[in-house]
Amino acid sequence: MKNKTKAHGTAQTQRTAALLSLLVEPAGQGGRNVNAEHFFAVAEQWLRALKAFARDNGQQATWEIVALRKSSAFVQVRPVEPQTRRPLPVLVKRWDAGVREVERSGRSPEGFGPGSMKALQEFVSSVPSDAAVTLGNGSKKRVFQITAQTQRRVEEAVLAVLAAAPLEYSVRGALRGRLAILNSWNPEERSFRLQLPLAPNKPVVCAYETEKLVSELGSGFEGVIEVQGLFHYRREEVWPHHAEVDGIRVLSREPSASLKDLIGLRRLPEGEDSVSYVRSARDAE
Repeated sequence: MKNKTKAHGTAQTQRTAALLSLLVEPAGQGGRNVNAEHFFAVAEQWLRALKAFARDNGQQATWEIVALRKSSAFVQVRPVEPQTRRPLPVLVKRWDAGVREVERSGRSPEGFGPGSMKALQEFVSSVPSDAAVTLGNGSKKRVFQITAQTQRRVEEAVLAVLAAAPLEYSVRGALRGRLAILNSWNPEERSFRLQLPLAPNKPVVCAYETEKLVSELGSGFEGVIEVQGLFHYRREEVWPHHAEVDGIRVLSREPSASLKDLIGLRRLPEGEDSVSYVRSARDAE
């Protein structure tokens, strides 16, 4: 215990800065070294959880390593504002208090959204059975060891968050894609499928009621269009599965600039002539 508290303590000059730490030790006694794969796997999940928590709190943070210890697999970090390098102690305080609150209550604490809770669950689940993982906040008396109870409490909190979250949600906006399939011209069931460039195997079924959109669909068939309307998403899915369309804009099939206009706008990659480079940029190769 003496080594553990020493590893999580900080120098007097650092106590004004907000710090978080991770300590991984072999379970039990025997003087074994820490398994490197275990440490890096746990540390990666820990950092992902910290980053997800920062996003849920509306903060852009860079996590800097403040200390590394050779005596054990120990790392200490602090969040800073990317541009000014100013420490963000509020993130440290909220994270530390939140993790302890989850352990006590099994409920999602303030500042931990669904993304944070899912990342936290992945982190605590990554702790190997033959290792002891301890979290710290720069205070010798405030170390916190992840146990089987911690894992159960976090799982309870995640299940509660998922149960409370809606299975689907809707957002009004615009989306671009390829008009690949016209499902029906039937006035009672007007619809088409929009093929997304980044998810071609998950077309969005687009329903429309206004008859005046038929002409836009005809001119945009097999081309790229932008649809406006109400998009419906399933929970934890990136792309919508259905849309109620009230506007369509057919995008030009012709390049917006000629080869001559594009030449000379930027330095060319070494060994490539201007015509080849512009063609590849225009055609997105």
